[in-house]
Amino acid sequence: MHIFLTNDDGPPDARASPYLRHFIQHILTTRPDWHLTICVPDQQRSWIGKAIFVGRDVHARFAYMSRDAIDDVMTGPYLQPQRSVQGTKLPCVSNEGIASDAIEFCLVDGTPATATDVGLHHLTTNKFDLVVSGPNVGRNSSAGYVTSSGTIGAAMEAVISSGVRSVALSWAYFDGVKYVEDHILKSASEQSCRVIEHLIGNWNTDTQLYNVNVPLLDSLSSKTKAIYTHILENQWCSVYSAGFDADTGQAKEQISDVESGNKGITFTWQPNFQKQREAIFQSPPDSKNDGRTIEAGLISVTPLRAVFHQVQGLLGELSLKEPVSIQSHIDEATVSKKEGFLLLTVPSNEYIYAPLTSSIESRLPNVKIVRSLPKNAEGLKILHYGDYEHIDMDKLVSDDTYFANTYVYRKALIRKHFLAHTIHSYVVKHSESALAKAYLETFTIDVDYAEFLDDALDENWELRQELESEEKWWILKPSMSDKAQGIRVFKTIGDLQSIFDSFDEEPTDDEGEMNPNSIVTSQLRHFIVQEYMTNPLLVPSLQNRKFHIRCYVTCVGDLEVYVYDRMLALFAPETFKRLTDDYIATDSQQLACHLTNTCLQDDVQIKETTVKELDTLKELSTSDRLKIKSQIHEITRELFLAAVTTNRINFQPLPNAFETYGLDFLVDSFLNVKVLEVNAYPDFKQTGTELKGVIDELFDEVTKNCIVPLFEGTKAAYETSNFVRVLDHQSHGW
Repeated sequence: MHIFLTNDDGPPDARASPYLRHFIQHILTTRPDWHLTICVPDQQRSWIGKAIFVGRDVHARFAYMSRDAIDDVMTGPYLQPQRSVQGTKLPCVSNEGIASDAIEFCLVDGTPATATDVGLHHLTTNKFDLVVSGPNVGRNSSAGYVTSSGTIGAAMEAVISSGVRSVALSWAYFDGVKYVEDHILKSASEQSCRVIEHLIGNWNTDTQLYNVNVPLLDSLSSKTKAIYTHILENQWCSVYSAGFDADTGQAKEQISDVESGNKGITFTWQPNFQKQREAIFQSPPDSKNDGRTIEAGLISVTPLRAVFHQVQGLLGELSLKEPVSIQSHIDEATVSKKEGFLLLTVPSNEYIYAPLTSSIESRLPNVKIVRSLPKNAEGLKILHYGDYEHIDMDKLVSDDTYFANTYVYRKALIRKHFLAHTIHSYVVKHSESALAKAYLETFTIDVDYAEFLDDALDENWELRQELESEEKWWILKPSMSDKAQGIRVFKTIGDLQSIFDSFDEEPTDDEGEMNPNSIVTSQLRHFIVQEYMTNPLLVPSLQNRKFHIRCYVTCVGDLEVYVYDRMLALFAPETFKRLTDDYIATDSQQLACHLTNTCLQDDVQIKETTVKELDTLKELSTSDRLKIKSQIHEITRELFLAAVTTNRINFQPLPNAFETYGLDFLVDSFLNVKVLEVNAYPDFKQTGTELKGVIDELFDEVTKNCIVPLFEGTKAAYETSNFVRVLDHQSHGW
């Protein structure tokens, strides 16, 4: 688990930051699976909230400390990192004087929020599971402290700038004494880790960050209760002494102008927290506010949104796991070294090879990547990632230690005529569903040969009536083809007959050349006829070309569904032309302005302008993109719910499998979204080199949310990111 650690008290220092070294050393000793990246302000920056110094550049330096140091002395600071660390983005200098296991501190000459921004975005390529801000020297409870706290400000910045869930951690000293004995700091470290472990495993979906206060008392132990609390609303007096006499209005006796630096009347920093203390004890004893909870010697846990808004509904004590000894943690870590194998049967030059292996190595370092299973794999978990035909399907349905990147049965979605049936069956029962308006009118027909088209239309009388009215344009799609094979646009029955006649042309001409229009109809047989969208949303900056949205959707287990919000816009190679009554296309090249399939675009320069990230289209405002994405979330949720409830024989999610699909959507000129199709084993390489970061992030999210839970036997905790959970059907049972 990758944890980003920051604070507002700066690097370890006996006066300003006396708790940080103890906390880090405890984590390294007892939680070897917590991989820390540490980035803190280079000096004490308390009481600064979420401030960032506008217009000021910031600089980072690096310092090092021994893992078993007994004081706060560090080596450095250096202008560059002194050793190579996995995932670093910065150039490193080899320094033999720095131990390979030394603790590295990145020191930023800015605010706590600045340190968080720099650390999360610019230090490493790591995808962090959690940000911990602290432990702060002193409590951060009640409105007065909370709204001023740099510790909480850093945690909020993590949520706002990166969408990473966060914990603001403070250690509350008593009687004005912040220097406490080592055994109390050791106990505070352990209880803090236990609370953090509980929060990670039980993260409330409405919560973005938790404000945790741990009391530094002799009584602190594993028996100390952790309680969900709310913020005590209070006020306090000025934190400065008066610079003038309130009765006379005259300035009080001041130090000389020279001594004051010629700055004028001086107001001395002299906070008086008595009013704040009184507010705690004036609050009702049973009010469960953060101030009273800490005064009672308990651990206060306050769930927050990153707008100083408390989360409602979390009450009572946290059921923390029983504490275990340090040796037990070490034993568990030793066992986890044999966590399992990733059996990878895709070529190393595949587009997805690097992002998959990189994310596995980062998030599951104890999973060994192999090309074939070793003899010692018996009893260990195995994830087989490969093409559909490579997967051992018998093993997948019978062995709960064998995982795979595909389900066995999913044609309810990935075959076009099955998809039409799935949606129709669901909408009949759920007319209020988003699918009722999100799927263009569709009919299925079976045609073995062109001469039997008339018979097929007789069997589908509703389709014949629609075609005879000649009021709409239609698109013909073979149900089981890909790469735009057999797709045609037409309006009348005569047009459709001409299309099927062209399919049955000889596969070669008189000179033996392949006929590009020839398609053996009997090999396709199943077709859908779907209403054609004549008013697609067009993008003027890209020559008013038609586009469709490719959205990656990942299913895991039985059944969670995630939508990846970094969506692609795939453009047709030519400017869109409105259809006229004399139009008929029996050649796929004549459809260039209507088809957005990248496989039809051979020219490299054309392809560079036909795949864009949706969020970069300047014609779409933030509200436009939000409207489109919210529809896609709802449609996707309903689509997979339809498959798993009305056509389960043809869509059977498995608890030990996951699968990523490519869903295609069209958007009309009114920003209404329509689902087109669901593609298994989507062609990730169509994303291209410039947008490869989209796929890198996708595979890291899949690893974090789908693969890691399979290996660990846990359920992914929901968090704000580009990987949005839209359906959690397994929690509802069957």
